[in-house]
Amino acid sequence: MLRKIRKTTDCLDLVTNNNSTTKLEIEKYAQSENIKTVRWPLQDLQPAEYDMGLIVAFGHLIKIDLLKKFPLGMVNVHPSLLPRWRGAAPIIYTLLHGDEITGVTLMKIKADIFDVGEIISQRKVPVSKNIKLPELTKQLSDIGAEMLVECISTLPQSIENAKPQSEEGVTYAKKINKSISEVNWAQMTSRDIYNLYRAIYGLYALSTKYKDKHLKLFNAFLSDEDTEENLYSPVGTVEYCKKRDAIRILCKDRKYIYFKSLRIVGKKEISALDFYNGYIKNLAVEKRAKVIVGT
Repeated sequence: MLRKIRKTTDCLDLVTNNNSTTKLEIEKYAQSENIKTVRWPLQDLQPAEYDMGLIVAFGHLIKIDLLKKFPLGMVNVHPSLLPRWRGAAPIIYTLLHGDEITGVTLMKIKADIFDVGEIISQRKVPVSKNIKLPELTKQLSDIGAEMLVECISTLPQSIENAKPQSEEGVTYAKKINKSISEVNWAQMTSRDIYNLYRAIYGLYALSTKYKDKHLKLFNAFLSDEDTEENLYSPVGTVEYCKKRDAIRILCKDRKYIYFKSLRIVGKKEISALDFYNGYIKNLAVEKRAKVIVGT
């Protein structure tokens, strides 16, 4: 967004790079609030036409010639505690790596490079062990909005007091694609797989191979009651757990991850019990004990 500051009134305009005929939710909101929409790239922008730029999940590098046109610079809201998880997918990597603390960083934009600008403010946020991507995204978005309002309300001191990022603890959250959803049972613990499930929830379903079929896994959970490790069955072994009404699969750490529903690609999603009845129950006992995913 672009902000104009004038003696009599403040003005906020929206920049979008959406070239489709379908309006994004933010465009619909802007229209409902009589906020002007400006198309990217800002080729015709005049110096000091806007006092400040506000960037949230925009995904475009800001060039120096554009940055110089804003007297107060540009401010970015980033959903991590920079310098941890610089890059395109910080919330996903926060969950994927099981971070117990995350947060939001307000920083000044530096030209021609992502996520290295001076820090205006940060706020820490605890990460519960079962929170998933949509919930954490909403939580951090709300906090980021509050921080942005605080920053604007205390201009110019808020940006003048910005401090350089630490050179220690730098990590990168590169852009992900669908391939991340494939579970490697031989290399991933039950917690690793559950964290992956949380991290990509709403984007992709966990996926694996079942015999010659592609299998999607849904409604995952771990059980705190599983205190004993299975030392004998092969990793990837599939069983139906009647007590929890779930399919369970043995992981690298010899512990189970559970799924309430599953779907063979090309077919509809079914319950764990239906999957057991349809694909495991009628096998001979000795074959039933050898049902393995990922092969």
